[in-house]
Amino acid sequence: MSGPQSQREKLREKRTQAAKKKTVMLVIVLSAVALAIFLLVMLPKWSQDKSQLYLQNGFSIGDPNAPVKVEEFSDFRCSHCQNFALNYEADFIKKYVDTGQVYFTFHNYAFLADDSRAAAEATYCAADQNAMWQYKKLLFTYSTYSGAFAENNLIDYAKQLDLDTEKFSACLQSDANLAKLDEIMSYANSLGIDSTPQFSVNGTIVYMNTLDETVDAALLR
Repeated sequence: MSGPQSQREKLREKRTQAAKKKTVMLVIVLSAVALAIFLLVMLPKWSQDKSQLYLQNGFSIGDPNAPVKVEEFSDFRCSHCQNFALNYEADFIKKYVDTGQVYFTFHNYAFLADDSRAAAEATYCAADQNAMWQYKKLLFTYSTYSGAFAENNLIDYAKQLDLDTEKFSACLQSDANLAKLDEIMSYANSLGIDSTPQFSVNGTIVYMNTLDETVDAALLR
């Protein structure tokens, strides 16, 4: 028979083991809670970081090392450009850019009207605040409205995106980016661009209706 001392030792050991189990369970629960909090905090950030991967230099999105380079030449007064921007661009980016197959660059080929040059100039001011793609979408969204590209409206679009409107306005009024528009025009003309929207796919000039098939063919090479 076990004596009182032995029974007390066994009881003490059981209590010790029970306490250890509780400690282990508490550590597991706290670790799980900490992991859950970490994921809740970090996953949106990772998602945001991933989206930011596709904002390389303001006017280009995707992996610079992608096998296919696509350049779009567009005018904000061009209805077909608006159609591409609002109805096709998101799917194109999802299919080719997000998958690392295409590095996509938007160029202002502003030749249809004076106010399309004003809109194009404003995209550089938005790019200064890392919001060119969002701003470009607003320009095309409102492009059919009368006075859509008046300076006050250009500033209002910046306000809609919560940009620093004082900085944006100063950028617009400085005319500092007009030379860039002329540089892009010269570059586009050297490629043979003569209308919008046109696209350069690894140097091959195509229209919107053959863009995907040209990209697919380039990916097979």
